[in-house]
Amino acid sequence: MSNKRKYIKVFGLVFSLTFYTTIGIHIYHTKFASPQIITKSDPQPVQSVKVTSLGSPLTIESSKHKSEQPIPLKNKEKTSTDAQTNPLKKKVKAKRSMPQILIYHSHNRESWLPELSNVQTANEAFDSKTNVTLLGDYLIKKMQSYDIPVFHSKKDYPSVIDSFNYAYSYTYSKNTIQQELTMHDNIEYLIDIHRDSQGRDKTTVQHNNLNYAQVYFVVGTNNPNWEKNMKFAERIQQGLNDKVPDLSKGIYKKDSASGHGDYNQTLSTNSALIEIGGVENNLEESYRTITVLAEVIQEIWLEDNDLN
Repeated sequence: MSNKRKYIKVFGLVFSLTFYTTIGIHIYHTKFASPQIITKSDPQPVQSVKVTSLGSPLTIESSKHKSEQPIPLKNKEKTSTDAQTNPLKKKVKAKRSMPQILIYHSHNRESWLPELSNVQTANEAFDSKTNVTLLGDYLIKKMQSYDIPVFHSKKDYPSVIDSFNYAYSYTYSKNTIQQELTMHDNIEYLIDIHRDSQGRDKTTVQHNNLNYAQVYFVVGTNNPNWEKNMKFAERIQQGLNDKVPDLSKGIYKKDSASGHGDYNQTLSTNSALIEIGGVENNLEESYRTITVLAEVIQEIWLEDNDLN
């Protein structure tokens, strides 16, 4: 029994020495050998962590406090690009109550011989799809790229008006304008886009070896706004000719004896009926002119709203 007691005492002593030696080594490494370990009582400075979203390296910062929400990631490259390409966008966006522009078409099916198959005469150059509304689409695309508030009516009157009569086209488009005015309180510019019926020798100008569809304006004198609308047309004409000499070939005043006489221009003092090229021009030439027209309208709009 004596030998067993001695054996047990020796085993207990060895086990105790081994156990406390192990604990001592663990405490030493924890306190002195691993100073980088962060505990709750030892807050560290905020660290920057790189992450990738859709293949683009973006940087976020970790928070000091768990209660803080992470900052949303922003595409900094896109923001800087927008500011560089159009520095006026901030000003325009900050003033959404600014006057708006309505683009519409009293003769919405006017088309072009080069763009239509099996059509030989100007009187046949009308189409439900390939028509001047495409010019309106192109103009509004250009205007929206400048972030200017603009609307476009492409209403196809022959298909939506019972017993459609071409002679009443301006009555139909007047109803359209009035509907738009009730939906948008701040429309102050009305642009009615057409194309002329003359041949290309009278509707085309060349500049820097490129053909442009020439422009002309119609101002109705049978309304109280005609002088103000005349000045509006003159401003657009001057801007066009400054960029492309002779792009505009004139402004025509028409009363009820020589034309409609009003052309819905009683509805705004900034109303313009603009003929873009003629029946023998093609879309490429017309789009080229629309690009210049968009720049001019933008300049006038910014000038009127003191955003230059």
